[in-house]
Amino acid sequence: MRNNITYDKPFINGSGTIAVIDDCFKDSPSLLPDCPRIFIHASEENKTFDTVEEVIGKLIELEADRNTFLVGMGGGITTDITGFVASIYKRGLNFGLIPTTLLAQVDAAIGGKNGVNFDRFKNMAGTFCEAEWVYINPEFLESLPKRELLCGAAEMLKTFLIRDAKAYGEAVEYFSGPIRSIKELTPLIRRAVEIKCDIVSKDPLDRNIRHLLNLGHTFAHAIEKYDSCFLHGEAVAAGIIMAAQESVRLGLMEQDILEKIMSDFKAVGLPVETSLEMDLLQKAILQDKKREGGKITLVLPIKIGEAVLWDSSVTV
Repeated sequence: MRNNITYDKPFINGSGTIAVIDDCFKDSPSLLPDCPRIFIHASEENKTFDTVEEVIGKLIELEADRNTFLVGMGGGITTDITGFVASIYKRGLNFGLIPTTLLAQVDAAIGGKNGVNFDRFKNMAGTFCEAEWVYINPEFLESLPKRELLCGAAEMLKTFLIRDAKAYGEAVEYFSGPIRSIKELTPLIRRAVEIKCDIVSKDPLDRNIRHLLNLGHTFAHAIEKYDSCFLHGEAVAAGIIMAAQESVRLGLMEQDILEKIMSDFKAVGLPVETSLEMDLLQKAILQDKKREGGKITLVLPIKIGEAVLWDSSVTV
C-alpha cells in the first residue's frame, strides 16, 4: 500500500481533472477547482452497475482519456464508485479521493477496495485499485447528521476492537452523550487511519490478516441485504455484536466482555440487534464474497483490542 493519506489539501489541477461528486454538494462548487463535475445520488440502491454506466457515459461525453484524473468527493458510496470507475475506464485512470463522512475517512476510502452492489448483495463486484491520494479533513464532519456520524463511529470502534483497547475506550467516551467538538475527534480519526493502513500494508489483496477489518461485516452485509432500514454502519454495529455472541458461544471470549461491548454500543447510540431471523441471514451469508468452498472466515473478538480469524462452516 502506498503512503497516500494526506491531511493537507492536495493540489488539484482543473485542467485534465473530472470530479465525481455526491449530489448533496451541488450547491458547494467552491470546494473544488473549476473542472467538469459529474453528480451522483449516493445511496446503497444506486451503488450499482447502472450508476457506473452513467458515470462512464458522461466521461465519454466529456472526452475523458487515459490522462484524465478523477476526483471522488463524498461518502463511502461515492468514493467506492469513483475508484471502481477509475479502475476500469479505458483500463485505468489515476484518481484521488476526498471522503466527507466519518465512515469514509476511517474506512471506506482507505485501502484500495472499490465495489458496487448487485441484487442488494454488498460490494459483490469490485476491484483493488489505490487512489493517488486520500485527503482527510475532519472539518467536513461539522455538518454531518448525528446518525451518519454514528455510522462512522461503528467502523471506528470496529478498528479499535481489533487493535487498540485504549482508543476504543476514548471513542466510546467521545460518542456517548452529546457530540463534542470535531477537533477532539481528530486524534481518534488519525489513529483509526493508522491502524487500517498498517493492516492493509501487510495484506493489500485481502488474503489473510486484512480479513480482521471485516469484523461484523459478514453479518452486516446479510442484514443490509434484507433490511434497507439499516445504514451500513448500523448494520456493522449489530454484526459486531453477533460476532461477539458467536465468540462467547465458542468459548473464545468471556460473557462479561460481550456485555460491556453491548453496553458501550447502547451508550453510543448504535443498534445491538436485528429482528431478522438467523435462517434468513444465512441465505445471504452463503453468498458472501469471502466464502471459499464450504468455509467462511469469521472475525471474532476475543477481548477489547484483539480479534482472531475463525474458519466456520457456512452451513452451521
